[in-house]
Amino acid sequence: MPHRFETAAETSGEDQDLLGALPDEILQHVLSFLPSDEIVPTCLLARRWRDLWKSTPALRISDAENRFWDYRDMHEFVNHLLLLRDSEPMDICEINYSRYLGWGVLGKKRPFKYVGTWIRYALRHKARVLRVIIHKENKHFELDSAPLISQHLTVLELSGVQLDDRALDLSRYPALKDLKITECIIVARKISSQSLRHLIVNDNVFGPGLRIQISIPSLVSLHLKGFAGRTPVLESMPLLETAHVALGAECDDRCDNSSSGNCGKDTCKGCHDCPDGPERCVLLRGLSNATDLKLIAELNVFIFKRDLIFCPTFSKLKTLLLFGWSVAVDPSSVVFLLQHSPVLEKLTLQLYKVPEGSQNPENHYAFAHLKIVEGERREVEESAQNFLKSHYGIPVDLIKIQEPNGSSYSS
Repeated sequence: MPHRFETAAETSGEDQDLLGALPDEILQHVLSFLPSDEIVPTCLLARRWRDLWKSTPALRISDAENRFWDYRDMHEFVNHLLLLRDSEPMDICEINYSRYLGWGVLGKKRPFKYVGTWIRYALRHKARVLRVIIHKENKHFELDSAPLISQHLTVLELSGVQLDDRALDLSRYPALKDLKITECIIVARKISSQSLRHLIVNDNVFGPGLRIQISIPSLVSLHLKGFAGRTPVLESMPLLETAHVALGAECDDRCDNSSSGNCGKDTCKGCHDCPDGPERCVLLRGLSNATDLKLIAELNVFIFKRDLIFCPTFSKLKTLLLFGWSVAVDPSSVVFLLQHSPVLEKLTLQLYKVPEGSQNPENHYAFAHLKIVEGERREVEESAQNFLKSHYGIPVDLIKIQEPNGSSYSS
């Protein structure tokens, strides 16, 4: 270091500097919130700071805001940083390729060449939190799962990554509690864990024809939304408390001819191109222990209604939100579901205009256990209260109508 920096530090009263007088552990904790390329230059602040960056318990790498000239510049920086870093444990590792690199670059220059090396370094140094985010327009990074084992990892977040069965064998991470997978390509047949408590699987693409199994008996909360492909099978989750399941336009379990998925046409891919057939409950049985449940689907996605054939009892369910699927088209399905929810206290129905041909259920159900029913209508030409009473047999004094607040349950 040039002599002028040392002199400036000494003459400025370095020993009296309150920040510099703090223990190393506190300073390193503060530094850990900064991007790594901002931490390293702190070695120039004063002699006190010269080596602090080497033991900072976080690796935060991002190419956002033009932090590096290009990915090669980023690779060179990170590789040198890891060479010089002390062998102290690491709490957090974040790797973020936020810029679109272009298909030509991806095919020739391997911008993700060292990502697997950085991940393995973090896991060897006992990282508890790992986040890998690849810009959604780039070619998905294939996670090299074979060497990835950790007894310490508790939080794993992946975006823009391609995942196979080995990558989603979560037995490699016996302490894992939180898993978030977004905008990934999933070609695995199963997600399994004995330790996981919270799972978010949003906006992913499942492999063609695959109906992935989710087997996580310890799960407390589930968020499954916006995927392309077959609906995953949910195995028993006895500890489940909250679940939000939204089946959108790209779900393959759909039929434009029948809301029940039994149009009878051999050419209907949605109804018949299903490798495990219709003989099993896909979603509802795994959700049956929830206390707070949101079920959302496009009108021609039939998987919820098909599951009613196997409908279990929702013995703990207190709050239920329904939107789409059969709320207005076939109210009898809603009534049937409510018959299997003996302790339900709050029902929320988000309703569009009722389509022509909507049928009233033949037998209304006694909603004695309900405390409140909320209805949200997008079109209010007719009385929402009369609709809910006539189609669901809900007493008027239980109904609370809300105007849409601008948010969407399907988002």
